[in-house]
Amino acid sequence: MITDPEGMMAVLQHEAKKFTKTAIDARILGPATKEGLLSVHGEQWKRQRKAVAPMFRKRHMEDLAPLIATTLDDFCAGLDTQPNVELNSAMAELTFDVLAKALLGNPQGLDGEKLKYATRNMVTSAGTLRPDDLLPFPAWVPRPISPKGSLALKRLKKAADKLIAERKINPVEDDLVSLLIAAKDPKTGEGLSAREQRDNLIGFFIAGHETTALTLTWALYLVGKHAPTAERIREEVLSVCGPDGNVAYDQMAELKFIQAVIDETMRLYPPAPMLNRLCHEDTVICEREVKAGDTFLLCNYVMHRTERLWDNPLAFDPDRFLRDPSLKAKGAPYMPFGAGPRICVGAAFATMEAVMSLARLVRDYDIKVPEECYPKPLMTVTLRPEGGVPARMDRA
Repeated sequence: MITDPEGMMAVLQHEAKKFTKTAIDARILGPATKEGLLSVHGEQWKRQRKAVAPMFRKRHMEDLAPLIATTLDDFCAGLDTQPNVELNSAMAELTFDVLAKALLGNPQGLDGEKLKYATRNMVTSAGTLRPDDLLPFPAWVPRPISPKGSLALKRLKKAADKLIAERKINPVEDDLVSLLIAAKDPKTGEGLSAREQRDNLIGFFIAGHETTALTLTWALYLVGKHAPTAERIREEVLSVCGPDGNVAYDQMAELKFIQAVIDETMRLYPPAPMLNRLCHEDTVICEREVKAGDTFLLCNYVMHRTERLWDNPLAFDPDRFLRDPSLKAKGAPYMPFGAGPRICVGAAFATMEAVMSLARLVRDYDIKVPEECYPKPLMTVTLRPEGGVPARMDRA
């Protein structure tokens, strides 16, 4: 197990060529994303990463921001009629709708409710570590999926295939499906195969939907427990953006405290709390000899809460990132998106969505979390609040 930034950077960046994801990762994610970025390695991964990375550049993020704002408008209209929510479910609804509208172009004929249900079931099935995942099955043995998870996966694949086929006939400028179809390796000009397109689309649904929802869930829980933070957020948004409307893309850089709240939330509750890596070549990590076949658990959850690396690590203190911006520097003990070549390709989009959503929701709503509510972090592939987070959100 590695819980030190030097070791994390050695495995994820400096010696990254000597490591791959483990068989457990392949068994958990393989059924849904076998030929996508989340699962492949080597030259196939390099080709896909080069083709997909330009989709998340600034010019595309700028185009997607107004669509996130429109989704927030619809979400807030629902809150006004039903202020009692379970935060994890509510944020999952919001982030799914953002993906459907901002990334998929809100395609006509898509049964959003069925796809949403299938995605949540697939995330739950794929994202929960089971005892049989720890048994040394050969890599070719498929991971059994529950009947509900199997049906959800079939629906996801069918919906993804349908969307890709429709986009090839009727392209939509700058939505995820059209960009995936058009994605090409800038050096070779080679595009993604139909299977790679589909598996990446499903991967973006699973990764982008679940992780951002959890970041917002934990952020709203922390803000709901700490009125001074809520008031500072509200003051900052009113000062930068005014009392009405949503955050514009060019205003985000001015929302420094909100960004710090998101950073501190992902420090305490990283959406992906642990990474696995398998060594394929003898090497040395942190002055220790490592043999081919050794497995590493890279636990950023522990690293983010270690006393020797952080001042008062268990406290919710967003200002720590304003006092010391170097805490987010390359090689620092803060790695919510991983590090190195396989760092989360959608980090910029996830951050934009989280900042815009938190700014709008905290400015416009008083968030009340019951005093007795202290959800236990449940560590699976992601870090979920066990039992959920009940809350009431009334207009401020």
